[in-house]
Amino acid sequence: MNMRIRFILWLAKTQKDDVMWKSGVPRLAVRMVALVFLCLPGIAWAGMVGSAHDFSASGWSGGEICVACHTPHNSDTTIAEAPLWNHELTNATFTVYNSPTMDVLPQQPRGPTKLCLSCHDGTIAIDSFGGTTGATFISGVANLGNDLSDDHPVSVEWIHQTVDTSPFCANCHFGPPRELVFFRPGGSGPIWIECATCHDVHDAANIPKLLRRTMAGSELCKTCHEK
Repeated sequence: MNMRIRFILWLAKTQKDDVMWKSGVPRLAVRMVALVFLCLPGIAWAGMVGSAHDFSASGWSGGEICVACHTPHNSDTTIAEAPLWNHELTNATFTVYNSPTMDVLPQQPRGPTKLCLSCHDGTIAIDSFGGTTGATFISGVANLGNDLSDDHPVSVEWIHQTVDTSPFCANCHFGPPRELVFFRPGGSGPIWIECATCHDVHDAANIPKLLRRTMAGSELCKTCHEK
C-alpha cells in the first residue's frame, strides 16, 4: 500500500479512537503538520516497495515483501541484530580487507554484516528461509563471494585509524556522521562499521544501491573520509 494512503488511514483511525491524544498532544497541531507533509510534492514516500529487496513478484515469496528476512511467528531467537529473523545464516569463512594504513583490521563478518552476507556471499539461496532450503541464488555484482579483500572494510571497529585526525575531530566527537548507522552490540563498548552503516536494507532514502547518502560528488564517502 502506498505510504501516503497508509498515513491518511492512520489519521482517520486517530479521529475515531482518540488513543494517541491522551498524552496531551494537540490534535489539530499534529494534523496540520501531517497535512503539510502530505501535500509537499518533493517528499519521497520511499521504502521497501519496488526496491531491490522487494521480492513480492518472485513465486517463492508468496507475494510477500518481508518474509525472506522476517517472520511474525517462529523466528530465529538467536539473532540479536535483527527482529524476528527468518533467513538461514551463512557459515562461510571470509578473506577480509587488509591494509597497512589501518590500526585495527576487520574481523570475520559479524552482526548485521553476516545477515547481509547470508544472501550476498552466494552460498545461501535467497529463498532459504522459514526452515526451507531454497534454490534461487544471488548473481552478478550483488554476489560478493567470500573474498572481501577488495571491498570497503566491514565488521571493523570505529576508532582513530592511522590518519591525521586533528582537523576533523568535530566530525565524530559531536556524534557519529549524520545519516549513517554505526553498531554498538549490547548497547555499550566500541562501535562498529558494518554493511548497514552505508546501506539501508529498507531503502528509506530511495537512493540507488540502497545507500543512505548519495554518491554524487562522493557525498557518502566524504561523510567519514574528509579530504
